[in-house]
Amino acid sequence: SVKKGQIVRVDKEKYLNSINYLSVGHPPFYKGLDYIYEDRGEVLDIRIFETGEYALIAWVGIPTPPAWLPTYMLIKSDKLDYERI
Repeated sequence: SVKKGQIVRVDKEKYLNSINYLSVGHPPFYKGLDYIYEDRGEVLDIRIFETGEYALIAWVGIPTPPAWLPTYMLIKSDKLDYERI
């Protein structure tokens, strides 16, 4: 289980086979989301919804809003040295 403040990445295979990805309707081989697999994000919040446990993830240095993702597809990562502005 992930914790608030933890640094994570998204498991690409689990995400691409999830309803979260399929519901967005991206074209095949879409590269716009590669940062969620390659870069690391910080868990800002954790909530339990009817569909399971989700974490609110903010990616460091990526100009995009935070996103809610199921915790089963998150991979714990090394701590980052940065200051949130």
